[in-house]
Amino acid sequence: MQPEYSKLKRDQPSPEEDSPALPGPPGQPRPPEGQRFVPVKLPGGEPLATYILLGLIVLIYLAGQVFPFEPAIVRGYRVLTAEDWLFLQGAKINEFIIGDGEVYRLLTAMFLHGGLTHLFFNGYALYVIGRNVERVSGHARFLMIYFLGGLTGSLFSLLFSENPSVGASGAIFAIFGAELVFVYRHRQVFGRAAYQQLQSMIFMLALNVFIGLTPGSRIDNWGHMGGFVGGLALAWLIGPLLRLDITQAPLVMPNAPLPTEIELTDQNPLQKKLYVPFMFAAVYVLILGVFLQTQG
Repeated sequence: MQPEYSKLKRDQPSPEEDSPALPGPPGQPRPPEGQRFVPVKLPGGEPLATYILLGLIVLIYLAGQVFPFEPAIVRGYRVLTAEDWLFLQGAKINEFIIGDGEVYRLLTAMFLHGGLTHLFFNGYALYVIGRNVERVSGHARFLMIYFLGGLTGSLFSLLFSENPSVGASGAIFAIFGAELVFVYRHRQVFGRAAYQQLQSMIFMLALNVFIGLTPGSRIDNWGHMGGFVGGLALAWLIGPLLRLDITQAPLVMPNAPLPTEIELTDQNPLQKKLYVPFMFAAVYVLILGVFLQTQG
């Protein structure tokens, strides 16, 4: 999403502003008399973590397809392929998590997929949403939201669903929630486009829930909702909060020329909120521990 151009107005118009108002970008209204549109620059960078995660889930899927494997009975299950073996060893399977304490499955399940179609849709969603979120949030915040949100999705699935589950969907719903928080918080920057995107995102969320509730669906709705809730909470607490720096000279000096671009500053840097992911993880471990104790 491109930000809507900000409307800046001086107390004393400069000669440049006495001319007819400049048109905004395509689809934007002309600014009122005495005002002009100025584009806003958002933080950005190469979304390297997104590309690495995408590469990992693709490589793990390919490993399950190409590695030779002799059919065998593993832990009471007949395993025919390497893909079956990966599923048995890493999927979210409640009996192994509760009975054998294999809590690592809450993480490893995020890297496995149940077929090429599953991988394609999750990979495409990670590519599209992940790049947006990582560019505005930075690598560290993005990874915290991705993994902690994804683990929350696995935990919800463990708590409320007995079915085995695999996929990066919980983590993707976490960054989806983070993007929703970002757009909502910066709706004044994005203008009308923000409200349109929020409506689209809410519609997509409702559609996914509906599809997951249809008879015969194999979608792990609890995993999706857990990831979404985790992403919302984390993004609200540690996500970027971009604001206009009013100390910028062109905005405070009446006769200075208007800038060609305004850069926003982050009023919620991660350094101020480093305690949040640790507290989140502590609460997570507490809930998981209590659940396992009550089920044991």
